[in-house]
Amino acid sequence: MILIRRIHLYAGLFLLPWVLLYGITGAMFNHQELFPAVRFEAVDASLVRDAGMAEFPSPGELAQQVADAIEQTANVEVVLNKGQSPEFTSPILFETYDGDGQHVVQIDPIQQTARLLHRPPNAEQEESLLQNVQNIQLSPNPHQAAHDSARAIFAKHGLSSADQAKPLGWTKLNFLASVDGQPARITYVLKDGHIDVTKYTGEDGMIPRQFLLRLHTAHGQPPHWNMRMFWSLFVDAMALAMVTWGITGLVMWWQIKRTRLIGTVLIAVSLLVAAVMYFGMMDFYATTKL
Repeated sequence: MILIRRIHLYAGLFLLPWVLLYGITGAMFNHQELFPAVRFEAVDASLVRDAGMAEFPSPGELAQQVADAIEQTANVEVVLNKGQSPEFTSPILFETYDGDGQHVVQIDPIQQTARLLHRPPNAEQEESLLQNVQNIQLSPNPHQAAHDSARAIFAKHGLSSADQAKPLGWTKLNFLASVDGQPARITYVLKDGHIDVTKYTGEDGMIPRQFLLRLHTAHGQPPHWNMRMFWSLFVDAMALAMVTWGITGLVMWWQIKRTRLIGTVLIAVSLLVAAVMYFGMMDFYATTKL
């Protein structure tokens, strides 16, 4: 029992920075207003309505308009499902740029309200060193060698569509160099030969908020032992720790007899709520294409 308590305690202490990171950035994903990288400005509701949103259809009206248009175009019958209400997936967004950066208007199509977001220019903007060179051709083409290997692998494993193999994803080669005496970061895209040659300053090119969110979503293992690979190990450690905390927490709770009844009720309620949310989200994704 002492060992379980120590594992629970010391794992939490060691992984505390990651616990805080994932907790805070999880909230940042959900709320743009948390540690914002933009300035928000309220918009008068009457302006939104008078400028055109008063004519904007409700979800149900728009769904019927779409159904009618499909019927006329495809010569089919479209009947709306009365058991499911049409829903928008997000606010309606428009953007514009000027010397002060990016400006975005978010329009709520349900409430017919809006707000402005002002995002200043990135102080760590990349500087291209070779603007006139965007693609290069290598001979022999390394990507073709990989492509030939992939088709051979598919064929060897009995896949009749081996000859139809096509590239998936955007594998890149990154390296530092000196271009006409200037330090540069060069990125070569294997798939199509595209290159980016930018001035290397040692900056990551992201504002702090963007960098923290990138850490939250960083996943997968590159083919090299670099910092991203080490980060992936801590992602695995966090995953293991979260499962461990759940198990060790249950064990420690069960040892305290006076809390068993209340704890059992809480676990039952938790499982019920989780099941409702689980199947509710399953239904949401079944009826919604994001």
